This record gives sequence, C-alpha cells and structure tokens, in this order.
Amino acid sequence: FFTGEINALVGRRDLYSDLYPMTVVMMSGILSFSLNICSLMANKLTSPLTLCIAANVKQVLMIAISTIVFATPITPLNGSGIV
Repeated sequence: FFTGEINALVGRRDLYSDLYPMTVVMMSGILSFSLNICSLMANKLTSPLTLCIAANVKQVLMIAISTIVFATPITPLNGSGIV
C-alpha cells in the first residue's frame, strides 16, 4: 500500500528537529484556512457576481500598478493579451 514515504520521513529526523520549517508550514495552513473562511464570509455577505467583478478590477489594477512601478514596456501584442 505504501511505497516507502513513511520510512523515508522517519529516517530523516533533521526535517522535524528544527521548529522553523514546521512553524512555516503550520502558519501557511492557518493563513490559508483563514483566507477560505474570509472568502466564504464575503460570499455570504455579497453575491458571487460582486466578488468576480472585484477580482477582475484587482487584476487590472495589479497589472497597471506593476507596469508603472517596474517600468515594464507594453508592446501591442502584450496589450492585446491583457485586454
């Protein structure tokens, strides 16, 4: 059933002897769970259409602001792909 992953993990005690990697993984899981809860609550308070429009506006603003901040040249081909 198992193909040796458990034995490989048990054999590498250096993976869980340091608390930093485990803390990063746990915090990542907690923050992802919190993001999902916030997303569900926002979906409950508004409509899915509102969230979709807000996500599209965020994408446009992110592209525009990053283009300005990083001085990225936009060719006509890039511009047509963005639109």
